[in-house]
Amino acid sequence: YAAAPVAYAAAPAAYAAAPVAYAAAPAAIAAAPVAYAAAPVAAPIAGPVSSQFQAQDEFGNLAYGYQNINSAKQEQGNAYGGVTGSYTYADEAGVHTVNYVADDFGFRVAGDNLPVAPVYNAALPVAPVHAAAPVVDTPEVAEAKAAFFAAFEAEASRTKRSAQLGAFGPTAYAGLATGLLPAA
Repeated sequence: YAAAPVAYAAAPAAYAAAPVAYAAAPAAIAAAPVAYAAAPVAAPIAGPVSSQFQAQDEFGNLAYGYQNINSAKQEQGNAYGGVTGSYTYADEAGVHTVNYVADDFGFRVAGDNLPVAPVYNAALPVAPVHAAAPVVDTPEVAEAKAAFFAAFEAEASRTKRSAQLGAFGPTAYAGLATGLLPAA
């Protein structure tokens, strides 16, 4: 250690009464005790704490994630396409965590910062009930209906043509000349 510099003064000399040559008395010089405080040792500056991982096996299952001072995420997946995971982040409202699952049933998410729909607790509205009046045809519609049904009944009462059974040779067809069909 290094001592602080100290100014030294010589001790006063003693003289004899006779004129004799004198010699100065040897002065005892000692360093004065100095109190000092140890200098503070600066702590090493730590780098940002973060980590990440990834793993996969031969069956197609995988897992990965990361973590740092602002956020974190982890996710696991399987060979069938299902994924499960969560992530956490910090914002001005605090620290939020979101969990999710994606599989054959769709994407489902749950978190503490997701909006929630308001609950409607009012009474259900009741539709007004009216006694229905019968529909009344206008004179034009009534006349058109009467004409249609009269024409329908006229056609329904007609006798229909019937095929004549038993005459299937070349002479059965009156419009055909004889000899046009090949002989059987």
